[in-house]
Amino acid sequence: MTPATLRERTLELAKDLDTGDWIPTDLERTITQRLLTAADPVGCLTEHAVRDAVWEGSEPLARVNDGRLSLLLAEITYSLAGNGRDAAGLASAQALLASVNRRGKDGA
Repeated sequence: MTPATLRERTLELAKDLDTGDWIPTDLERTITQRLLTAADPVGCLTEHAVRDAVWEGSEPLARVNDGRLSLLLAEITYSLAGNGRDAAGLASAQALLASVNRRGKDGA
């Protein structure tokens, strides 16, 4: 995994979300909502919150939608844990999670 991988995966998922090629499941929307709630007090995602979210959804999360959200969360965790933290990639990933969350609330 590299910092560019997080950005690439985020852009790919954002495009697929916009075109309807990726329709998040209830589990994926629940996980994104938990992550955004955990990020709210500090303003950004934390490694601990992402690990908790992955643990919560664990096995089913890796299966739904080809595990795409699970892979993104792994990339986020890698970036948060690494010395070369990709701030732009993390911000983009958090924006994507917010977009998933908004669409879930809108019923889209």
